[in-house]
Amino acid sequence: MKKIIAIAALSAALTTSAFAADNTTYVTAGLSSATYTNTGGFPNPGKVDLGVGYSFTPTLAAELSYHQFGDSTLVDVLNGVSATASVSSFTAAVVGSYPISDQVSLIGKMGFASNKVDVTSNFGFSDSLSKTSLYFAVGGEYNISDKYSIRAQYEDFGDIDNSTSPASATALGMSAVIKF
Repeated sequence: MKKIIAIAALSAALTTSAFAADNTTYVTAGLSSATYTNTGGFPNPGKVDLGVGYSFTPTLAAELSYHQFGDSTLVDVLNGVSATASVSSFTAAVVGSYPISDQVSLIGKMGFASNKVDVTSNFGFSDSLSKTSLYFAVGGEYNISDKYSIRAQYEDFGDIDNSTSPASATALGMSAVIKF
């Protein structure tokens, strides 16, 4: 019985040390190539993002990010009509990390995306649609040093509007991470 209590106490002490080990704030900045589905022909844009995160442990963090997709313009040359879609998203996610080595980790994110689409046309039509969707991302992170790292990740923002046939967005890109 004493061995079980000793093992339990040691486990609790090690777990507490692991939770206190990181406590790091970090910022991210990234560039991505986005892909739209079910948008009626709007071209796929690029995307930039900025984020801030807090690591509770070396393997668990929380992250808030703002994503701005590039304007996407659909032109009907025969009728002289054009429409431009501007998409943005605010994400809140839990980030899990699985270290493969001292420098490389696999990462996964799960959370929510608050997506917004603004559509304007050259004939005076405009509309704004929004949708909160499940957000997830998977990828890898390479630690250049204790302070700097680079991420490559695939992100899924879910549905980006609340129409009957909603459009969706994904992105594949790279981010720089600076830890404080």
